[in-house]
This record gives sequence, structure tokens and C-alpha cells, in this order.
Amino acid sequence: MTKGELSKKKIIEAAGDLFWKNGYTKTGINEILKTTELLRGVAADSDSWGSFCDSFLRAFQEELADKRYYGCPLAVVGMEIAFQEKELAKHYNQAMGEIQKIFEQVLRKDGIAKRAGEAEVEELAALCLAVYEGNLVLYRLSKDQSLLLRMNRQLKAVAGDGI
Repeated sequence: MTKGELSKKKIIEAAGDLFWKNGYTKTGINEILKTTELLRGVAADSDSWGSFCDSFLRAFQEELADKRYYGCPLAVVGMEIAFQEKELAKHYNQAMGEIQKIFEQVLRKDGIAKRAGEAEVEELAALCLAVYEGNLVLYRLSKDQSLLLRMNRQLKAVAGDGI
């Protein structure tokens, strides 16, 4: 089983457990993401911002090789739902906030808070989220894998590693 298949299995199992425990309408995407801790695993395994960005890129490339990745599902579904289901859209927005918190966690772990200042970490993490989602949306539209390499370079540039 590929890493992507294992991740998908984790998400489905977590969602099933939470749906059973809380009910479908009381289970949010954010709660499913917290339960799986998939991105947190990448963050925990990374000893620096650069290695985090490279691990992130490798995960996308593995999914692409298996033809199982077509862009961020949270952003895609969330954008479609936002104007129709305002309550559900809040949960997608919270999930995006969790992704930003993961960026903050890794930036702090790498010592960027000491170099740039603690107040800057949240702003840098928000920029990382925008770079991440922007490139993934463009990838979804074009299927141009060079956008993932660009995303990697841009994310590294946030930490002062240059483009």
C-alpha cells in the first residue's frame, strides 16, 4: 500500500469513527484532520523548515506518481460550499486554520520566531498557506507539476532560504 493509500485509509477510518461517535452533522473536517494528524506527522518528522518543505513536496510527488492527487480537497470543496452552506464553510475555514498552525509550528521549531520575531510567525504562516493553496489550485487547473516545485521554492523563501 502506498503512502497516499495509507493516508486516504486513515482519513476514511477517522471520519467513520467520528461519524459513528458524533453523527455526520456534528463531525467537522477540522476534527477529522486533527484525528489523523497526517500533516502533523510531516511536521514532527522535519528537523528544519527546508526539510519540512522537501517532505511536503515528496508527499505530493508520491501521490502524483500514483495518479491520486489533484489539488487540495479542502480548498476545492470548501470553495464550492462557502456560498451555499455557510455553517459547513466555517468548518472548512477552521481546517485551513489548522494547516496554518502546522506551518507556524514548523517555523517556530526551525527557530524562525527567534530570527524574525514571534509576531511575524503568524504572518509568515499565513503567507505559507496562501503559497500552498494558490499553487495547488493552479496545479489542479493545469496539471503542471512544475507548480509544485515552485511551491517548494516559494515556501523555502519564506524562511529566508531564497528562491
